[in-house]
Amino acid sequence: MLDKTQDAAQGFGGVYKGRRAGSLGDAATTSFFPAKPLGCYGDGGAIFTNDDQEAEYLRSIAVHGKGSFKYDNVRIGWNSRLDTMQAAILLVKFDAFTDYELEDVNKVASWYTQALEDKVKTPVVPDGYYSSWAQYTIQVGNEEERNTLQQKLKNQGIPTMVYYPKPMHGQTAYKDLKQYVECPVTERLCKMVVSLPLDPYIREDRFSVVSSI
Repeated sequence: MLDKTQDAAQGFGGVYKGRRAGSLGDAATTSFFPAKPLGCYGDGGAIFTNDDQEAEYLRSIAVHGKGSFKYDNVRIGWNSRLDTMQAAILLVKFDAFTDYELEDVNKVASWYTQALEDKVKTPVVPDGYYSSWAQYTIQVGNEEERNTLQQKLKNQGIPTMVYYPKPMHGQTAYKDLKQYVECPVTERLCKMVVSLPLDPYIREDRFSVVSSI
């Protein structure tokens, strides 16, 4: 049984006190969806674990619950294999990610922070952390202000995104739960945050338009 698990779906490449995201528990998941720090060209992901028994189990359920070979199904499983095309893409992109993309995306994030920290609430990377910046998300005063900002940037050809407009406890799947936990901070932030374009290839001429908000 795994005691400590980690959701590193948006944290591949990040570091906490010298340890990489994905290595902070007995097991961790990450996503290779195209929008993630290291993305393939479709769906993909990985699980990391320091437990050999769990690794064997996970390899089994990823291939229809296979046992000693793939036509010996010892449990009910899934078809969750990373296909060869996506794996090939990730091998090439991983070299770029480690050689320069992770460093460059941190540089772009620092540009944003320097330009915007006096205008909006910018994200903070605490001491001892190194972010892989899945998004650069700022916080404005209210929903109306956010809508105005998004329209202003759209008029200049710059996309923005509100990734989580509805909090987890507000999802339809949970509407019949008898116990309801009030989350006023979460609900407020869902109306105040917006993510700006962020990738390792943003150059200063493109960045200057965004930073003029």
